[in-house]
Amino acid sequence: MPEARATPGSPSAERLMDEMQFLLELCQVVAAKSDLQPILDWIVNKTSVLLAADEGSIKLLDAGGSSGENPMARTLVSRKQAGAESGSWPAPVSISVMGYLMQHGGALATPDLLADERFPGIHGFKSRIRSVLAVPLNVDGRVTGMLAVTTIEPGRQWAPHEEQLLTIVATNSAGVIERARLRIEEAKKEQLERDRERQIRELETAREIQMNFVPAKPLASGAWEVRGTVLPAQQVGGDAFDYFEQHDGRVAIAIADVSGKGVPAALLMSAFQTSLRAFCTGRRPIHDALRSVNWSVARHATLGKYITVFYAEFDPVSGRLDYCNAGHNPPLLRRRDGSIEALEIGGMPIGIFENTALEQGRTTLEQGRTTLAPGDALLLYSDGIPEAFDPGGSQFGPERLMSLWRGGASLPAAEFIRRLEAEVARFRAGAPQSDDITIVVLGPRSAG
Repeated sequence: MPEARATPGSPSAERLMDEMQFLLELCQVVAAKSDLQPILDWIVNKTSVLLAADEGSIKLLDAGGSSGENPMARTLVSRKQAGAESGSWPAPVSISVMGYLMQHGGALATPDLLADERFPGIHGFKSRIRSVLAVPLNVDGRVTGMLAVTTIEPGRQWAPHEEQLLTIVATNSAGVIERARLRIEEAKKEQLERDRERQIRELETAREIQMNFVPAKPLASGAWEVRGTVLPAQQVGGDAFDYFEQHDGRVAIAIADVSGKGVPAALLMSAFQTSLRAFCTGRRPIHDALRSVNWSVARHATLGKYITVFYAEFDPVSGRLDYCNAGHNPPLLRRRDGSIEALEIGGMPIGIFENTALEQGRTTLEQGRTTLAPGDALLLYSDGIPEAFDPGGSQFGPERLMSLWRGGASLPAAEFIRRLEAEVARFRAGAPQSDDITIVVLGPRSAG
């Protein structure tokens, strides 16, 4: 059975039946549809048929109250005609009509919008929206959007009963639309919360995996010990350290910092730590072993990612320390007399080129050597310490770090690490930690 259409001059009884039929079907649609868009589509098509219009349109204001094109605001063609097209209204037309409704609060009826003296800004504008009947959608005295019907030809004179019918439709539809929209927003919030909780769980798992890669206990060998800690700025960071005994009794020590933070940095760091133990066995020169590490890391690194590394092999019997600094903050060797030396010999960070080799001429990794005497100690650190910020934007700085290191000669490694962490936290004075903080100390073995 074809749907009834109201035309100019329709009897009041027929209009009343149209209204009652609309309300009945609206209730049925709402009961059957949980999503907003099917409800909008039904209302648009229904009003277009009721008022014998070429197009019907619902436009919803966003949460901030602007009349920009909301993704849920749909312009639909209810009856296919030559020259009629679906899609959003041109922005000047949409803004003009929505602005009028918000300012005046009542209906807008015009036989030709583009020639209407109330809208001089769009005179002569090219648009298929010509004859317009539009009413605001109101919820609790607040305009939430508009409902409109239009024709592509100018000259349609909208009768009072048509304006009344569209107003009744809008009045009964506004609350339905708003409740459906709120359901969608609530569902989105719930989904976002579920996603956030899942991400937290994943980050916690990644954090546990990452921490399994760093030594949990200090390593003591002869008269020396090495210990370290890492404090990620996020749950998963891009800093790491490692130390382990090699086949000949020497101790391998490394600290590294991946460019960036978060899960991608942690994944690249995991590849580095695996490669470090695979290639830095003490059976090859350090610069040669690090070239193999570089080749492995470069295969996993995305564009622009790299790792700064300081790697050393320490003989606890002779005190000899062979090392290579691949772009990392120079570790500070504190002598017994209080003098400090920076260990800088090395080369560029790893992971930038797949083959970091001397013969290619792109870069070199040089090997340095020094000797630690009784009473000496070595501090390895990441840039999260000197680049820590206080609330005013000032940096902790290398001078403050060097002063603390020089003044901590009497402290065991564990106590110095705690003091340095406390000093950085005190300096930050509540400002967020801007980067990962990693500290490793090689020094005299603690008593007990």
